[in-house]
Amino acid sequence: MLRQTMLGSIAAVLLAPAALVAGATPASATADHHEWGRLGAADRVLRSGCRVYRYRYRIQPPAGDWGLETFLIGPGGKKLGSGAHLSGYNPTVGTGTFTICKNTTRPGRFVIRGKLSVQNGPDDYVEGWIKPVAFKLRRR
Repeated sequence: MLRQTMLGSIAAVLLAPAALVAGATPASATADHHEWGRLGAADRVLRSGCRVYRYRYRIQPPAGDWGLETFLIGPGGKKLGSGAHLSGYNPTVGTGTFTICKNTTRPGRFVIRGKLSVQNGPDDYVEGWIKPVAFKLRRR
């Protein structure tokens, strides 16, 4: 989890200047770019204690330095966590993890959303939402 936090901080530092140049836009204004990639996760059992749950990503970013932010949303729209994957540190096809604790969440439908940001030079910055994935964590 610390690694995800550090990567998120690195992503923010690397991509923040691009947001200033391009002008920051609210998350709702970011376009869908499902052609840039997808996420995957299997249905599982919500186990006692805190457990690591794995997800997959596969992206095809436009040219430039990229950062993939992932967001875990639980039942009822509860925001549970986030992660980051960066060009130069992570491959375009890989896995990530979220730690989910049974005592702080409930079984149900979970969604992982991904926002891909790409900077190719000082004036060329694009971002978009890739195809999200839904999965279920059920009781035993």
